Amino acid sequence: MAVLRRVIFIVFWVAASAAYGVDSLEIKAHIPWGWISDFEFYHDGIFIAPDGGGISYYTIDDSFNLHYRYTIDPGGFHTLSQFTISDSFLYALDGSPIHTSGTPVFFVYAVTESTYTYLAGLEPSGTIWANFDPIIYSGGNIFYHKYPGDYFRIDVTDPSDPQLTGKLRNTSDVCLSMIPYQDTLLITTRQQGTAHLYNFRVIKTNAPDTLISIGVYGNRPSYTADLVNIGSILFTAHLDGFVVYDITDLQNPEEIYFYPTTWGRCLARVNNYIFMGGNDGWYVFKYVNPDSILLDEYKSNDRRVLRMRLRLDQKELWCFVDGGALGGLVVFDISEYVGIKGETGQVSEAHHQVLKNYPNPFRGVTFISYSLKEPGPVELTIYSCTGEKMKTLVSGFQEAGNHGVCWNAKDFPSGVYFYRLKIPKSERMGKALLVR
Repeated sequence: MAVLRRVIFIVFWVAASAAYGVDSLEIKAHIPWGWISDFEFYHDGIFIAPDGGGISYYTIDDSFNLHYRYTIDPGGFHTLSQFTISDSFLYALDGSPIHTSGTPVFFVYAVTESTYTYLAGLEPSGTIWANFDPIIYSGGNIFYHKYPGDYFRIDVTDPSDPQLTGKLRNTSDVCLSMIPYQDTLLITTRQQGTAHLYNFRVIKTNAPDTLISIGVYGNRPSYTADLVNIGSILFTAHLDGFVVYDITDLQNPEEIYFYPTTWGRCLARVNNYIFMGGNDGWYVFKYVNPDSILLDEYKSNDRRVLRMRLRLDQKELWCFVDGGALGGLVVFDISEYVGIKGETGQVSEAHHQVLKNYPNPFRGVTFISYSLKEPGPVELTIYSCTGEKMKTLVSGFQEAGNHGVCWNAKDFPSGVYFYRLKIPKSERMGKALLVR
């Protein structure tokens, strides 16, 4: 009987072989550009901080042409780099490696679509050299990081009179991103000058006159570049790939999902979809619940994707790519992810046939991707080569579109395995080779 089941599985495998479909992420525009330290949208335009200069404002027309309006220039040795915008105020950090004592490293400007006004500056620390050091606005405060190691909180309730209200010194952190979460900051970090690398730090922000580190967490031997959250689920762009944590207990985060890529760099979130840019292209993950996080889409690229910014009023995702064929700003149509289904949201008959796993062969973890032409009940099950049912990876209703799931086979012996996708009126099969 086992031999008969094995023969049946091999027949299903041969019958299920099909061509891989094309990516559905659609590029709306490519705007060639050199290095960009940061960019943010404001009204109908965009602020861009290039390498070694001020922050320039451009309006954007319907053909994605950028029309120059003005440049915020602090003068002297200052070269504004990282910045954030809240209402009509722009908060920026000095990106110059040269600092003159007694001059600001933190700047505040009032901005409009036609001009800017310098309001105030602070010098709570020396040189920042903020090529990637993050700065965010949250609840009337600015939080920023100074490389390497120091964190600052500045009260900007009155933007013309910013006040330093908290700091955390000498953490030795290399920090690339931070987000507010409850009364804390969640911060990507690694330890400068040591072999031990952490994944993220948690800082308590509601204590007066100080910032308090709760701890550093993560057990991967590499570091994290960016992070976003949906409630207590934290999504991180990690040197190893896409890593997801449950942070219900902030002092004991639990890793619940991992997808390996060649260095995850940046993240953006739209509803329950997480976009990740990496060294090899773009990934889209769909979060259903903590037990169901699926790869929805992948689009390859020849150079690293370093920045992502959402322009939700236009249903666009803008990305900065560091060189290559798509060097500069790349604009994606993301209307299907913000509730409007257009042609880019349709799944072709050819794409419906996708069922594959990567890597294959694999040593412990592989990722099975598939597409559904119509919504409905889905079951994805792993079988041994003799036909024995080993594990059910997916069981339940899913929407039409691209899906993916991680199979962690670390407790399975080496050998050939089959995975069967059952959908209404059809089933397809794939084959995976586990090697040790």
